[in-house]
Amino acid sequence: MRGREHRPAILLPVLVFLSLGLVCAYASSVVTVLIPDRGQFTPRTSSRHDLDGDQSIYVFTVRRPGYSLMAVTGPIESYAADMLDEQRSQPIPLRPGDPRPGWLRRSSIENPQNSRGIAAGWPFLCVWGRTDTNVNHELRSVHTGLSHVTVRKARRAFPWLPLLPGLIANTVIYASPMLMLWYAGVWAHRRWRRWRGRCPNCAYPMQNGVDPCPECGMPLQPTAAGSSIDSDTSSTSSRQTTSTLTSKSSSKDDK
Repeated sequence: MRGREHRPAILLPVLVFLSLGLVCAYASSVVTVLIPDRGQFTPRTSSRHDLDGDQSIYVFTVRRPGYSLMAVTGPIESYAADMLDEQRSQPIPLRPGDPRPGWLRRSSIENPQNSRGIAAGWPFLCVWGRTDTNVNHELRSVHTGLSHVTVRKARRAFPWLPLLPGLIANTVIYASPMLMLWYAGVWAHRRWRRWRGRCPNCAYPMQNGVDPCPECGMPLQPTAAGSSIDSDTSSTSSRQTTSTLTSKSSSKDDK
């Protein structure tokens, strides 16, 4: 039992709580998807964006805390988009730039006419999934990173592919409080053992003046031990000095 590690393990608790934080990060995405849509109170935007190469896309976006849905139509030729806009009763605003995130720009099928991307997670979006549909020649949909589940007669799409920056941030945010609470509990437990007269490391009953612990070898009072060593060293040096002076005085008497 001697030579046991006196300090609590550090690496193992960190790995355990990081794993729990990762589970919580994925669970937060599930919870945010399950929250029902609040209808007209949820921010929704529709816009047209012109891309390079005389192409345009129409983007419909729904955002709420922990959830983002983006439906994209196109890209289509800009002249065709102009003709569609002329036929619409309500114009769609034209905005600069491409609002699609990187994971929504890359498609698993060639030239999808419609793409629907979902990102979820709290406090940061940490998982994503998408559906690409191509109806040029035949109706075909490809689901990437989505699991469809029926909840209360409504089909929900749950994303599960990781968004690394958000996933790492959420994992650290969820794991940090749990790790701090665990270390606080370890510190309080060790203090309680010391107050009861037991070794803080192994709970071995300690007697007065016993240092270090005879069970695990943990020094209970390193400051006191250090001062005792210093006092022993000083007493030894004083004894040596006294013996030297005595020998010199005796030699003088003999002369």
